Order: sequence, then structure tokens, then C-alpha cells
Amino acid sequence: MLLLNRYKVKGSSITESVIAMTIIAICISIAIMMYARVLRTDTNMAGYRAQQKVKELLWEVKKDKNKLEDENYNFESFSVDKKIEKTENKNSFKITFTIKLNNQKKEHFHIVTY
Repeated sequence: MLLLNRYKVKGSSITESVIAMTIIAICISIAIMMYARVLRTDTNMAGYRAQQKVKELLWEVKKDKNKLEDENYNFESFSVDKKIEKTENKNSFKITFTIKLNNQKKEHFHIVTY
């Protein structure tokens, strides 16, 4: 007990405590806002799957010339319509992918050259 009486620990003032609590509160509120923004994204998982499927279909068309047909693809939560149009250039085609997802339509246009 004698050893404890020799050492004096300096405490923090009320001003320092208020400043520290303010900094902590600001950090927590910024973290909560960022977390809420992540939870409230505009594109859900089905939207990402649809975009990936369009990339796969485009790759198939680029790889195989026989895939130059209008087609409709139906999946669980979305559908993709593929429309092929001939361009002025003889060797190129305009491909339009229409994604239908939850009453929304998105169109992706691509030019493929052979």
C-alpha cells in the first residue's frame, strides 16, 4: 500500500473527456451512415447476375458465329432478350441485350465484328 501512495496518477480534465467523447461520437455516426448506405444499394444480387449473364452471352456470340440469332433467355429472377441487327459494315453486327428485372428494363448495346 505504501508503493501506491508514492505515485500520483494525473487524471484528465472534463474538457479532455468532452473532446474525446465528441470525436468518438463523430466516428460512430460516420460508421453508421456508411453501413446504412451499404445496406441500401440500388442494385440487388439479381441485377449483378443479369449483368454477368449478358457478359457470358456476349462472349458466346463473339466466339461462335452461329449464335447470331434473336433469342430470349428466362431465369429465376430476370430475363434477357438478345436482338441482332446488321450494321452498314458487312462484317459487324449490333447486338442489343435487354434485361428485364423487377419491372425495370436495361439495354446494353454491343458491336461485334467478324
